[in-house]
Amino acid sequence: MNYKNNNEDFYLIDKVKERNQDAFKVLMIKYQPRVYSALLGYVKSKEDAEDLTQQVFVRVWDKIDSFRGDSAFFTWVYRIAINIAKNHVTSATFKKDKLNISDDVINFDYPHFSSPELSIESSETSLTIKNFISTLPEILKTPFILREYEGKSYEEIANIIDCPLGTVRSRIFRAREATLSFIKEELTND
Repeated sequence: MNYKNNNEDFYLIDKVKERNQDAFKVLMIKYQPRVYSALLGYVKSKEDAEDLTQQVFVRVWDKIDSFRGDSAFFTWVYRIAINIAKNHVTSATFKKDKLNISDDVINFDYPHFSSPELSIESSETSLTIKNFISTLPEILKTPFILREYEGKSYEEIANIIDCPLGTVRSRIFRAREATLSFIKEELTND
């Protein structure tokens, strides 16, 4: 079992399986910031990310006995987080709120321009691209965001979304192609 390589996690996980709340609190403190950060990038709202982070750890507590150790503990938690985020994104409430895309969604390195006009134009272009990425189908958007904005390896993504490595590569390629086509089309039309 892979998680046994991390003795601290191994000990804590075993204690949590015995329903030890203090051990669970230690795991939460250790992993909560990473889960929150991932969810914030996925759902675009600090409030939603906070709520979903709580849901993730409730689910971890409820399902800890199903953790077999075939992957790292954080990979297992992350998979739970992504599934909860996907459910949230497809919910009717989220679709109503989707019109307000936060700048926290995707953090581009914005170039600094000397003229305010160019700066405004750059911001509008970045927002247009962010809006496009948010409309990608979930099967493309999830691996794309995990790779491009969270820096996950293809192998990590395959584990997180429980998908073959070749499929992950294909989906990321398709998302990149769609984004590049959109950018080319937008630049041509403007």
